[in-house]
Amino acid sequence: MSSLRKLLQETDPLRHEAPRLDVERERIRRRILGAVPIDRPTSSARVRLRIAATFMMVAIGVAALSYLAWVHGTTPLQAAVRFEVRLAEERPIPGPVVAEVADTGRLIYLYPETVVTNDDIAQSWVSNSGSDRFEVAVQFLPSGAARMQQATSSPIGRPMAILIDGHIAMAPVVRSPISDSAVITGDYTRSEAESIADGILGR
Repeated sequence: MSSLRKLLQETDPLRHEAPRLDVERERIRRRILGAVPIDRPTSSARVRLRIAATFMMVAIGVAALSYLAWVHGTTPLQAAVRFEVRLAEERPIPGPVVAEVADTGRLIYLYPETVVTNDDIAQSWVSNSGSDRFEVAVQFLPSGAARMQQATSSPIGRPMAILIDGHIAMAPVVRSPISDSAVITGDYTRSEAESIADGILGR
């Protein structure tokens, strides 16, 4: 405690001056403190500060809403039906796995790599294939169409599997390169075809 008191005494700006009365010492201190300008905002300055703060809060709110809209706008919807296209073989070779085409008993050998998925589809719709049976048509985005064309340019005469929720809905033999669209045929009712078409796009 004594060392703190001594330190404070040594830092007193009036310590080395001639002794003064307490009243005079107080008057000098008040004069020194009064000489330090303290900017107090005027009423108009306070109004400007409030307006600036309000605009800042609005700007922050708009930025936050814009960010949320951007995030939700660019996040793909979760599709209710998983759509995939994969290349396949008719005979077993190293790599592909055996799989059955739905409702046919036909076996094909499926490559694990996907050519296109739900994210590559621009549109899907239902069309009538006759006799109260329906099929699902899909239109690919440009990037998906390019991958489809590249993938189907060489395996002419070999199957291409279309999978719905992991099951092979059909496996047509590739006769010519496929690019911008495909048709999923099957023994579908209108309701089943509409569920697939809507589910592919997450509608």
